[in-house]
This record gives sequence, C-alpha cells and structure tokens, in this order.
Amino acid sequence: MVRKLTLFVLLFALLGTCAVADASLRIAPEMELLAGVLSQTSWIEDRGPTGSGNEYFRALKEFFSEYKGHQAIAIAQELTKKGFSYDAPPAFICHLGPLPELEVVYEYSDYILRRAGGRDLLESFRIALADLAAEMDFMAFYREWEPYLEASLAPCYEGFRPERIEKWLADFFGWIPSGFQIIMAPSMFPAGGYGASVTDADDNSVTIQIVREYGRSQTTPEFPEGTTLESLTIHELGHSFVNPSLEAYPGRARNLRPLLSPVQKVMRDQAYSNVTIFLNEQVLRAVEVIAARDLFSPEVEALILENNEKNGFYLTRYVVQQLEYYQANRDLYPLFTDFVPYLYDQLDAYQKENSTWRDRFLGRFMR
Repeated sequence: MVRKLTLFVLLFALLGTCAVADASLRIAPEMELLAGVLSQTSWIEDRGPTGSGNEYFRALKEFFSEYKGHQAIAIAQELTKKGFSYDAPPAFICHLGPLPELEVVYEYSDYILRRAGGRDLLESFRIALADLAAEMDFMAFYREWEPYLEASLAPCYEGFRPERIEKWLADFFGWIPSGFQIIMAPSMFPAGGYGASVTDADDNSVTIQIVREYGRSQTTPEFPEGTTLESLTIHELGHSFVNPSLEAYPGRARNLRPLLSPVQKVMRDQAYSNVTIFLNEQVLRAVEVIAARDLFSPEVEALILENNEKNGFYLTRYVVQQLEYYQANRDLYPLFTDFVPYLYDQLDAYQKENSTWRDRFLGRFMR
C-alpha cells in the first residue's frame, strides 16, 4: 500500500546536475513481516508496546505465534542476541524489494553488514523471511488489514508538510538525495523513528524514515502528527546528510572520545555505543534546534533544546552556535561537507578547554 501525501518535485541545481526528491507516507508489508517475526523474539521485550499493544499488532503477533519453529524466527533471535537490534533490522528490510521475492534491490551497506557480522547471515535471514511469508500466506493477512491500516494514517496527514521539510533540508545541507521515503510502522514501538539510507548501482541514494507507533493504544495505531512528525522527519532524514559528512573523517571522531566520557552510560542506554554514533546524534540534535527556529515557533525550539539536553546531549547549545556560523557564512561553505572540518576544529577546541583528566583517560579505552 502506498498512499501519496504529496509529490513534491524539487529542482535543485548542484554542480551542474539536477536532483529530484519526493515524500510519501506508506505502510510496507515487508516491514510488517519483519515486525511479526520480531514479535516472537526477545526483541519485543525491549521494543514492545505498553500493555498488549494496538489491535492490529495483537492480531499480527497471534498470527505469527503459530510459526515459532520457523527458521526465520530462529535467525531473528540469533541476530537479536548478537546486537542486531534497534535500527538495524528495519534498515535491513529497506535494502530489499517487495514480497514475495524479497530480492536485494540495494546492496547491503557496510553498516548493516557490520551490525549483522557478515553477508551470509543476512542472506539466510532474507531467504527464510521470503519462505515464511509464502508458507503462512502473509500477504493475504496483510490485505485484510490494509484498509484499516491506511485509515489509521489519516491523522498523520493533518499539518504535515513534507515539501517544506525537504526544501529546508536541501537548503541547509546544500544537496538532496535522489529520493525520500517515510514508512509508518504500526507494529514497532515506542514513538520515534529510525533512519536508513540505501544506494543503488548508479550511486543514487534514497533516504528512508521508519516511524514507530506510540505503543500506548489498545485500539487503532497512533503515530506522531503535525509538528512532532515534522521534527522527527528532520532528524531521521537528516541522518543521510550528517552521518556520511562526519564519518568521512574517522580519525577526527576518534580523537573526540573524551567528549563521550561524561555521558557514556546514558548514551549506551539509548544504543549510542561509540563516539561516532554520539557525534552523529549530537550534531543532529543541534540541527533539530536550528530547524525548529526556522520552521516552527520559539516555544518548540526551546522544548527541543531542553529535551535533547535532558537526554544527555550536553553539547547541543555549543553545536548550535557552530551551525549558526555555518548559516551566516554559506559563501565559504556552500555544502555542509565543506563545513565539517571547521566543525571538528571547534569540537577539538571545546575538548581541550573543557575535558577533565578523567575524561581524557577514559576516552583512550572507548570505541
């Protein structure tokens, strides 16, 4: 099922080329197949709903409970124990084509391969998922629920302006991927999102956001709406800009490990286990603040800043100051990638001035 919220075509001249992007809200049966499998593993113990979950999820979970002995569920449990959790399984699905084949449409990213421990296990999982879907006739189950699921998205359309978000991202970072997709996941919890990026054989990139259900409803699935959904979209789609830009300098990220030390435990609790992930998230949290200033209200900007600082992102105000400098000097930094070395310089300076001996010592043992 694909229901278009809008088709926004952004003609963005960049280095003599033209990039086109569009945004849509959809529920993907392939993601629901994954969610049903994960509902039968220990994944659901950490990522489950409050109570028994919405009525669709309850039906999905019960449907899959009859296939607990299937290899797909066994492999999913193995992957979960290995730490292939949080964003990794949904990102894996984003590399695959539609049911029934589930073919590899986008070659697995290095990130997914690293999280899974290699390609062989991912391929075994993919083949087992396709086999399970055929055995249980999953698409018949999904088609029965499809009108209900589509109706559950209706509130998400109110006040959601994907074309405005796309334009802001393009203007702020200086380029845009080949496409944007937004997948709503009524059987993944709690509220929030995952970001994934896939690249085809021609090096065209597609950025995908997976939006999770709140996890509190016992009836119809409930998703973020309006400003909340827009801010979440900025964050999750922003990963495709921020992550590769910062990760192009792995040595510089490693040198900033003392910055992670004061919040290492709180970051680990959020599955941000190393300095590279922490820096990606920290810069994105500052981007959220700038976006709220440009797109929303002072009250929303203040709330986003406060929430990010409460969640351990203590550098948010400092990074916002650097991004303000970036915005004011776009003649020097036409692209965000041009600005990243300067940003690393400023983070180096902050670390030298503020990191304690203990942070520097513990940083030597961090990833």
